[in-house]
Amino acid sequence: MKLVSKILLVILLPGLFVARLALPDTSTEAVNFPEPEQMSVSVDPLPLSIYCPGAFAEVGGESGVDIGAIDRIGTASIWLQQGVGQLLTDPGLATDTGSLAVISGSPQNTGLLSAIQTQGISRDRADGLLASYCPQPSYSGWFVNGSTAVGQESVLIISNPNDLEVQLTLVIDLGDEEISQQLTLAAEETRVVPLATLALLTPAFTVRYQTSGQPISIAIQQRSTFGLNNRGLSLLTPMAEPATDSVISGLSIKAAGFEPTVARIYNPSQLPTEVVITAISSQFTKVFRQNLDAGELSEIELDLENGDYFLLVQAGQPVLAAVKNSVLLPAIDFSWLNQSELFTDLSLPVPDYSTTLFITNPGANAISVNLQVTGSQGPQYQSLELPALSQVGIPVAGESLSITASGEFGAALELLDVPGYAVISASENENFGDELSVSVR
Repeated sequence: MKLVSKILLVILLPGLFVARLALPDTSTEAVNFPEPEQMSVSVDPLPLSIYCPGAFAEVGGESGVDIGAIDRIGTASIWLQQGVGQLLTDPGLATDTGSLAVISGSPQNTGLLSAIQTQGISRDRADGLLASYCPQPSYSGWFVNGSTAVGQESVLIISNPNDLEVQLTLVIDLGDEEISQQLTLAAEETRVVPLATLALLTPAFTVRYQTSGQPISIAIQQRSTFGLNNRGLSLLTPMAEPATDSVISGLSIKAAGFEPTVARIYNPSQLPTEVVITAISSQFTKVFRQNLDAGELSEIELDLENGDYFLLVQAGQPVLAAVKNSVLLPAIDFSWLNQSELFTDLSLPVPDYSTTLFITNPGANAISVNLQVTGSQGPQYQSLELPALSQVGIPVAGESLSITASGEFGAALELLDVPGYAVISASENENFGDELSVSVR
């Protein structure tokens, strides 16, 4: 009997052990998990940086026959608007080869830091007003304003504001071919690149750039002549990304019949599209249409009477658009107007030239606009109701201006004074960094 019991135990014990492992724990003892703890962490943005491209770049010397000669002529004035923040790098009041401004503070937009550079030029082969917004350095961007036809000169002014070298790829689309060039810029190096060597006698072309990982400053400078007569200067910073709907603010036709105002449109996509440009003034509306093949760059003459306009550019595929506009008085000069960014608030310095602020409402509803212009006598305020699809031009004089609105608006500053003519469109300034909410368990 004892032997039988021992045999049964040997057989049953392993089975009981396995069954014990398989059976769930029926203990009623509660398991307490810790409650999630919510912790708020504040992350400050990096300092905000903007860059002014610098003074006029003269290619070929004053005579134009000095092969390989590239000189920066004079200095460009810098007009700075600073909000509540600590200016870490002061750009100064003027610059020749370009100037960097760095500020810490929040919120990071044009209210914290905004700058414009201006320079009047009077040379044998160049006469006019150079003026542009000073944007943040960027990793990539576009220009559709290039021309190296007879009497036209296009020059890229490229600066590396970083303390590391940067590699840059330029892609120039000539229509029937693309030319790619690699550039390496040392830390804090500035280089002037005449585009005539890459796009010889091409009346219209685009430029696209991409960096290897560090943002750069880049601008396109243009000079126009007709025979021995100067036809003006222009300086532009990069365009916004291609869009199916965009706005061009501040188009003021003052020389109808002298030189046609031209819209240049580019379809970078791989599908054809139709582009509709609607020119709107307080008097009338005029529509222009153009079909673009994939990768096509085209020009449309805008047959418009003298007056103030804004343009709505609409297309089935994202496109880039810009307008070249000329004036006769107070000097023969021209300016390129790029697509406008849209804002709900905007702050800008006001250069010491005869200046008109254009505010555009491209939307379908009226918006309320509050304008503050600050000068030596303190701030002055103006409120207005801007109807749908309308634009207003307001002469401004002072040191800075601030616009807030109940809806999105476009804006441009027109400078029209003794040196010449320029239209300045702003871009938003911002860095990543905000309040983070972290859940810790």
